Amino acid sequence: MSPVHAASLALSLLPAEAWACATCSLREPESAVRSVLLVLGLMLTPFVVLGVGLWAVRRASREDTRKDPT
Repeated sequence: MSPVHAASLALSLLPAEAWACATCSLREPESAVRSVLLVLGLMLTPFVVLGVGLWAVRRASREDTRKDPT
């Protein structure tokens, strides 16, 4: 393994905090409530999108049956 490959491998294994600037790494952590709300929002988003899609399909099919006189 060449020294360049070894150095790039070692640098890629460093945690992201090691690459952050001092002002970014010294900020205070987010509150637990805000973190929980963010996680819940990310978990519920796919279900909301699916629900809106199903609602739109059902609404479109109801409008098609109203317009179709047969």
